[in-house]
Order: sequence, then structure tokens, then C-alpha cells
Amino acid sequence: MTTMTTMTTITTATTTVGGPRSTPRATTAADALLDPAAEWAGLLMATLARAGVRDVVVSPGSRSTPFVLAALRTPELRVHDVIDERAAGFFALGQARATGMPSVCLCTSGTAAAHYLPAIVEASRASVPLIVLTADRPLALQACAAAQTIDQVKMYGGFVRAAFDLGASDGREAGLVALRRMTAQAVAKARGPHPGPVHLEARADKPLEPRPARDDGERALARRARALADEGPTLSLAATTPALPREGIAELAVALARASRPLLVAAPAPLGTARARERLAAIARATGAALFADVASQLRLGAVPDGVPIDAAEALLRLPAARRALEPDLVVELGGAPTSSAWERWVAEHPNVPRWVIAPHEWADPHGTAVAIVHADVAEAIDALTDALADAPTRAGSSLRAWLARAGGIARAVIEEALATAPLLTELEATRRVVRALPDGAQLQLGNSLPIRHADLIVAPEDAPTARVLSQRGANGIDGLVAGATGAATASGRPTALLVGDVSLAHDIGSLPLAARATAPLAIVVLDNDGGRIFEQLPIATSFDDGAAREAAMGHFLTPPRLDFEAAARMGGLAYVRVGDEPAATARAALERALATALGRPGATLIHVVVPPEGAVTLDRAITTRLGTALAAAGLLDGGASGGGAR
Repeated sequence: MTTMTTMTTITTATTTVGGPRSTPRATTAADALLDPAAEWAGLLMATLARAGVRDVVVSPGSRSTPFVLAALRTPELRVHDVIDERAAGFFALGQARATGMPSVCLCTSGTAAAHYLPAIVEASRASVPLIVLTADRPLALQACAAAQTIDQVKMYGGFVRAAFDLGASDGREAGLVALRRMTAQAVAKARGPHPGPVHLEARADKPLEPRPARDDGERALARRARALADEGPTLSLAATTPALPREGIAELAVALARASRPLLVAAPAPLGTARARERLAAIARATGAALFADVASQLRLGAVPDGVPIDAAEALLRLPAARRALEPDLVVELGGAPTSSAWERWVAEHPNVPRWVIAPHEWADPHGTAVAIVHADVAEAIDALTDALADAPTRAGSSLRAWLARAGGIARAVIEEALATAPLLTELEATRRVVRALPDGAQLQLGNSLPIRHADLIVAPEDAPTARVLSQRGANGIDGLVAGATGAATASGRPTALLVGDVSLAHDIGSLPLAARATAPLAIVVLDNDGGRIFEQLPIATSFDDGAAREAAMGHFLTPPRLDFEAAARMGGLAYVRVGDEPAATARAALERALATALGRPGATLIHVVVPPEGAVTLDRAITTRLGTALAAAGLLDGGASGGGAR
């Protein structure tokens, strides 16, 4: 079971990379008795703090004792206790998503370190900074069947940006200098230019607790370790984002200026991308471009001016005739591919449309048909494109943008009518209510599988214009969503809503006691549709001629958890509300009340939303059918088969 038993918070003046250094600690009689090993661990923690780290997430164990004690002695660090290492990894990951700075995960030796791997994989794929500090036993105990001893060096393979074996206190000043250097390097590597996880391996020998120095040599080494900690490390002042490829940006600006029907497509992105909204509007004005903005792109909520975002793109692209009618002459993907599987189908069906990809790190082109990939921070690239297009004549808007505006308006009306007339509360309506309930500046954490897809389908820019959207789209897993949202709420202090499916919650149910420790408002909204209903929308659901065979096989994909979520909330110490058993109007009102209460008070609440098992797939199909009929009636699909509808 995952829990956070205590949270030790030590508050001091903030120290940042390159900023002012704190006042050296005064030496006391008790401090003078500490041995070099304890001061070695203290130097490690002081260096992390000087490099900008503020949070250390500790999972209990014996071998990590000197490092835990050192963290507690370091005034700049906040220490959070999380029993389960898997939850601890995602808790730290959530903190880093919210702050942009790495948190440290600290555990004992043995299999404890292996439980960090899922969070490390997500951090690696999502380019989120993270530091994993694994305590280990001395070399003398390696490869001899010593208890709780495994080979931890390089255990995370290629998923970490770097791995440093710090060794142990070796009684030499050169070892202290090397420790400080490697620790500072680790933080620099975690922060960029390609942010991600970094592994620090630190060995400790018994006694693990502080002991008096044995001789003058040990006392001198301890004093030197303390002096190095007070001096601070040599910090990396290199750019933490990729250098902007000016030539590529200039070439793309020319292509945009020449295009008559350009389309911008924004993928899930870090929170900082939101600052590019206004400049993105300038690009749209200069080029007449339309924008498909993923709900997690930071560019849909809080709309840019002029109605540029087409928030119904997912609904439109589900229609084959609409995909055929959509004929941009240039596509620019910002950050890579969006969540939408319908957009993925469009790309596969139109390999010859010139498509540029702007992505900071990865080769973000799974189809292999992009004409160019510009490796740059998305917000910086938008800034540079805006400057490059400053002298371009302003366009009223392209024919593609006009077509999408009309089609998007119809799609919005169809969705609204479908939601309003549903007899029972569905996942789609519940998603909209959650988004609209967010207070100003709140955070929305979207679970994978259906929740992020539902949000992408129905959320409009005005639903929550100041919301910060967090998503776990690196490896797209359902791991650790409760822990991650709790970390984000803890680090930011902002009201936070997590929208998650029942299977995802079951997967991370041990993190509910961890969520109960949150001091910021945290609403965990579980959409209980009796299993992983996304599989009903995949080809496997139509792969059986025999109904009995389909039902038997689908049970292995849907895996309905059928847990007592009220008992789970009670076990974890969360407030609990159940809604959805009533008619739609009553359930909507009950959900709104529950959300207002949960997001308006400190602490965590589990809001259990019970929806019809097949309600989402039924409503999705109804929306698609009605939309096709409405677009055809409006004449917007005329010539679609030959590609003329969007001209």
C-alpha cells in the first residue's frame, strides 16, 4: 500500500541556480563530532540544493539512512515520505511537471530502486527533469549473495540521460570534489537541453548513523566537506532548451507565407508553452492559418484571439468524408503528433501534403513522411516565426480556415445537443462539468485512455480559460496518475482536478492515502464505466462473429475492476461523493456541487461518477452520425470525395 506517513517541510530563503548563496552554517560542538561519511552525504544534499532542487521524496529503508538525515539537515530542501517507490516516482514526476525543476527520489538498496522504472520511462519520453538517488551497499558486498544487494549500476539503461556512480566516502579530499562535481552535473543533465531523468548511485557502509570522528584526519576531512558544501558547486549556465535553428525557422516562415491554406496542429506540451498564445495568433493573422489545438497543448484553453483554435477537430476528423475534404497545402505540427487518433489517420491518408514538425527533442514523426523536423522549443520557435513573419501582409483567413470555422460551429452544436439530450450522465458530460468547475489558475490532470480523448472531443476554449493542463503523454501509460496529480498539487499549491478511469484508479489505488496528505484542493474524479471501455472503440471489439466468443474475449480487455471505491476512500482518508445513479439533470447538479466543494477546500476528495458502461461509445457514434448528416446538409462535404470541400 502506498501512503505518505509524514511530510517534513523546512522553509528558508529560496536559492536558485546562479543565485545568491546562503550563509555558511556555524560549526557547533555536536557538528564537530560528525564523521566524514555523514558530511559526505551532507555535501551531496547541499549540492543538490545549490543547483536548484527543492524537494526530496523519500521511501523508507536502512541503507539510505545517511542521505535522509543529510536531507533533513539541509534547510533549502523539503522532505516528503512516500512508502511505495512506484508512487514516489510519479509523485516526484508530478512535482516536476508543475514546477519545471527536478525533484529527487531517494530509496534504499535492492529491489526498491526497480520500482522507479515506470516513472523514469515516462520522464524520459516526456522530457521531464527527475533525479533518482539510489543508496547501495559497498563494493565489498557485491556479487557475493549479500542480503538486499543487487547490481544497481546502469539498471535504468537508456531511459536515463546520464548515470553517475558516486561511490562512497573514500577519505580523500579529491573524492569530495568529485562528488560535488558529479552531483552538479546530474542536475544540469536533468534540466536540459534535453530534460529527463538522471540516476545517482551512492554507496554507504555501516555504521549508517552519524558517529564521532575517530581521529584528527577524519575531523579535518569532515570540516573540508562542510566547507565545500558552503562554497557551492560550479553550476552549469548552459541553455536548458535546444539552440534555435535559425535557418530552419526562416525556411519554414517562407513556406508559411507562400501557403494558401496552412494548418497548425498543436500536440500536448509543457505548461510553459501557454506563453506563446498571443504570438501564435500573430502567425495566424499573418498567414491565415487555422489551428487544431490538442486539449493538453496549453494553446486551446485560454483561446488566442480571432477564433483561431478549431476545438472540434477531433469530431470532424472522425468522418472519412471530412478527412478527404480537409486539404491544407502545408501542415505544421507543434510539438509532434496530438492525442487524436483521427489526426493520425489523416496523416496516413495524406502522405504527400507537406508537413513540418517542430519538436524540441525527439524525432517526432512516426509516419516518416514529414518534409522537415525542426528541433526547437515550441514556444521559442513560435516567437521566432512571429518575428520572421512580421513584415508579411496580414490575411483575412484562408478558405480552409473559413471551412473549418463553419464545420467546427456545426460540430459544436451537434455535440451540445447530444450532451443535453442524453438520458443519463455520461463520461463526456462529466468531463465537461469537471473542466467548467475549475477555479482560475487551477490544474487539470487528464488520465490516459478515454479521459484525455473525451476532453479533446468536447472541451471548448472558454470552458476554463486559465487552466493549466497536465498529461502523461510521454509513454501514454495509466501508471501513477493519482500520485502524479498529488505531486503537482503539492508542488504548486493550486487547486487540482484529476480525471481518471476506473481501471486507472484501480492501478494506482495504493496512492489514495498519499493523496489524502495533499494540502491544496485535490478532486480525484473517477469515471466508473465498469472497465477499460476504450477497447470497445478499437478493432478488437468487431473481430468476432459469435457474440458469446466476443463477450468471453472482451472480458480480458475490459477488465472491470468493480472495486468498492467508497471503502478505498475511507481506507485512504479521503472525502467521498458518489454521483451518477440519478437522471441526467439531477446527476449534473450533484456533480457540480461535489466539484465546487472539493475544489474550494484544502485536501483530497474522491468523486465517484457512475456512468453507463457503453454510454461513451454509444454517444460517440451518435455524435459522428449526426455530424456527418449536418455537414452534408450544410453543403460542407460537397466535393469531399475529390478533395474540394475545404478549398
